[in-house]
Amino acid sequence: MKYPLALLLALILTGCATGLAPRVEWVATLKMDAFTDQKTCSVTVGSLYTRNSVYSYTNLYYPYIDVVNGDIRVGIKSGGKYKIPVGDVQLRIDNNKAWVISSSETPLDYVPKGAFNNMAQYYQNLPEESRTLIQDAYKETMKATSRAMSPFTATTGEKAAKILQEMLIGKNIKYRTVGLNQAASSIGEYKLDSSLKSALLKCGVKL
Repeated sequence: MKYPLALLLALILTGCATGLAPRVEWVATLKMDAFTDQKTCSVTVGSLYTRNSVYSYTNLYYPYIDVVNGDIRVGIKSGGKYKIPVGDVQLRIDNNKAWVISSSETPLDYVPKGAFNNMAQYYQNLPEESRTLIQDAYKETMKATSRAMSPFTATTGEKAAKILQEMLIGKNIKYRTVGLNQAASSIGEYKLDSSLKSALLKCGVKL
């Protein structure tokens, strides 16, 4: 049987692409802040894989695990070059009960300390009691705003450890962002395979 030349070429190219395309997997990346020297080892997935790099897309969200100074953080972050706010998120591993991670749980590592003192000149001459009230209210407002605009939402401590344990014995993770008076984002989904454990080991996580 003779096949059209275009069909033969398509079959050949498809076979080559299938053989060369890296599979989607969890990868570990070590980063150091250029100003604070804080080291962060991040384990995450992406949308586009090459032989040497993993890329994410703007307007999409990705699950991740960060190890910062030995502390584990689990959550969702926005991808691409131009990050967008994440807000509250839901995670579900297999058929387990869904986890809700609020933006209020997110660590504030990258908020400049000076941001909390920008209003000091306006209330420094007030009585001490009034000054303290205004100062505390301003700081809480700044924290809430910073978390609401954060390009990642994560939890820490015991909750993060429990989610990670579910991930290590699970097969699949689903996630989405949720917000007040707005539709939830579409569901993202990734496999929890052996690459997750390998990446965590590279970040020094004891399994």
